[in-house]
Amino acid sequence: MQGRGRRAVAALGLVVLALAGCVRGPAPAVAPGAAPAAVTLGGIAFHALQWQVRLGALPPGRNAAALHRELQAALDAVDVRLSTYRDDSELMRFNATPVGEWRALSPALLRALGLAAEVSRLSGGAYDTTVGPLVELWGFGATPAPVLQPTPEAIAAARSRVGWDRIELELAAGRARRLADVRLDLSSLGEGEGVAALAEVLERAGVRDYLARVAGTSRQRGQRPGGGAWVLAIEHPDGSGLPGRALAVADSVVSTSGSYRNVRVLGGTPFSHTLDPATGYPVRHAGVSVTVVLPAAAGAARADALATALNVLGPERGLALAAREGLAVLYLERHGDGLRERWSAAFESLPVP
Repeated sequence: MQGRGRRAVAALGLVVLALAGCVRGPAPAVAPGAAPAAVTLGGIAFHALQWQVRLGALPPGRNAAALHRELQAALDAVDVRLSTYRDDSELMRFNATPVGEWRALSPALLRALGLAAEVSRLSGGAYDTTVGPLVELWGFGATPAPVLQPTPEAIAAARSRVGWDRIELELAAGRARRLADVRLDLSSLGEGEGVAALAEVLERAGVRDYLARVAGTSRQRGQRPGGGAWVLAIEHPDGSGLPGRALAVADSVVSTSGSYRNVRVLGGTPFSHTLDPATGYPVRHAGVSVTVVLPAAAGAARADALATALNVLGPERGLALAAREGLAVLYLERHGDGLRERWSAAFESLPVP
């Protein structure tokens, strides 16, 4: 599901070893025998998602309570900009702008819209932040879930109200407009925007060794408490929360998206929440989850959006895109009665603990 149905669960599967907490699909968990964090701060972002920051020590002159308030305030500011829960958010005010009318937007929202359009082009439209009508039609949004599979006519009608290219941006002029009656939902990069906001606070405070995470997206810099690279693992896609393949990462952003938790059974047939805008139907590929690892300079929001795009594309098309763009990508896919891993060449070169 793109847009995540007003921030319903959609990205899954990250386990941050040695980081306490258990949240939303990609829940970090404490690895057996792991040393406790020197400083761990956390809370709730965007009404439903847990955030955490881990660092070896507080910066000079800072106390935990004050830093926590600053981190939470940064996330709240992202929510005011991107929320689909509140009608007064900047995004929802833009969605209410009459079709064809230009609206001046903040640099931060324009940057997010530009990134969304870039990933949409890169993925051939697999990533689409206007896919909400299909999300609602298939019962993964706020409306009651249907009992039977939607008809082709209903799917065609919903698709007529979807189209990422119906948003026009003028970045230099600081404005945007809707070319048709489409509604943007940027939840599919909201985790990444939140991570970027946390990292900005930490950088401003002089912290150079930290892990910042919002649900399934994280930013790592420097070393973990006690020394050595931060260690992440890919969660087994069985709902157990147990870690699988581990990665040693530093100065990177990581995001995982999956489809194994949120399934609707309509007319006796199970359907994934991951919807393909090109067809209007839930995807049928074998992919269960996908993890993207990018250099920190690429940005957490980019990793978040790419994970959604690759989840829609599935292993075959997604790995082709990863090869073309040099992306470090790991898929878990159904294979016979079990699962197998498939990865890009860039992923294979990543260090292991």
